[in-house]
Amino acid sequence: MKTSFSAYNYTPLFNLKKSDFIDLKSNFEVYIPFGEDNMLPTQLNKLAREVPIHRAILNSKTNYVIGKGLTSNNPIIAAFIKKPNNTETDLTNTVKRLVFDYFNQGNAYLEVVTDAKMSFLYVYHVDASKVRIAADGQNIIIHPDWEHFKGKNDPNASFLPLYPDFKKQKDKLYHAVYHIKDYEPEFYYYGLCSYFAGLRSVIITGLTNVWNQKRLEKSFSAPGLLIIPGVNDDTDANALDEEFQKHMGALSESASEIIIQYLSDLGPGQSSQAAQYIDFLKKEEGNWLGLHQQAEMSLITIHNWFRTLTPYSDDKAGFDTNRIIAEYEVAMASIIRPHQDMFLKHIYKLLADFNFPLADLDFINEPPIQKINPYKFVWEVRRDSGLDFDKNDPIQRQLVIQVRNTFGSGNDVTERDKNASKPLDT
Repeated sequence: MKTSFSAYNYTPLFNLKKSDFIDLKSNFEVYIPFGEDNMLPTQLNKLAREVPIHRAILNSKTNYVIGKGLTSNNPIIAAFIKKPNNTETDLTNTVKRLVFDYFNQGNAYLEVVTDAKMSFLYVYHVDASKVRIAADGQNIIIHPDWEHFKGKNDPNASFLPLYPDFKKQKDKLYHAVYHIKDYEPEFYYYGLCSYFAGLRSVIITGLTNVWNQKRLEKSFSAPGLLIIPGVNDDTDANALDEEFQKHMGALSESASEIIIQYLSDLGPGQSSQAAQYIDFLKKEEGNWLGLHQQAEMSLITIHNWFRTLTPYSDDKAGFDTNRIIAEYEVAMASIIRPHQDMFLKHIYKLLADFNFPLADLDFINEPPIQKINPYKFVWEVRRDSGLDFDKNDPIQRQLVIQVRNTFGSGNDVTERDKNASKPLDT
């Protein structure tokens, strides 16, 4: 039976070609296919929608890279962050979609719009799964449904040049698409998602979730297989089906479905085998559950991510604040900040090309939990929090633990001690 991951009438095919290179001189194709059947982006989208832990990791990585959003002290850059186009989508949300596409697909596309004099800059996110590189390698094709792409004359297809080339469109403005891609050996035109090597674990997790759903729908009762020999044509099989349905209809909705298999006779009066019922034993559930747990744990590894930074239920690990802070610091140094710098580099390039001031532009990062070292001086905590500090202030020269020890000590707590504690609550 065909297993599908969504409502689309499409069977997933996750095979890749050796590379994305084609003989451009032959002009064999209008576009460079992505995946053996050109539907790899759609398949990756399906998995992201259907596998909970996989989606949780993608969301978590995206949210940590975006942090609290983009910021700048320069008024021109700040205005562009607030309104980078003529829609209600600000630059932070536009970049957030790019980051998600990048982690999910290995590619991200940004449409750039301006006029002939490049007197203004508008940027829009483009769904990476709808984009293919044209066969000339210099343009991209945007299509809403690549299963039904009808060629270069398809009225639903949009052809746009890759940045920095522009092409005038019907709106009399000039459009281009800026391509951001992950590196993958032998892939020149497309990037590839970093978790692709562990795609089987993603699929296994999705399939075991489907299996658990079926168990729940059937009240956890084990279905069975009923083998009936001596059914030699469709007429007999249909008649038996109708008879079985009469009896099955009298059972409760929670009753398990029985899989029925009809077998024809080997020869006149010679049945292929005796009738039998095979029970799908519950003891086999342990293997499925173990496979499910192993596949879920593998997802953390193949995504190069961290367990405590993912919404993942694990009673054994508990809520270890020290581990959360430690993993966040490692993630910040190895994954979060490098990706932020990469996206900032591309944004800066666009801004520089349109004569924006080369002013500060950065992401606002915030750790998942706040923990103050009790053996730091108050002035050090204020400094590390970006607040004003005074090393010579006698209150700020106290250790945090000393200030905390004044709380709840009765009448001995002075008004000055209370005021000194307020900055620690910010």
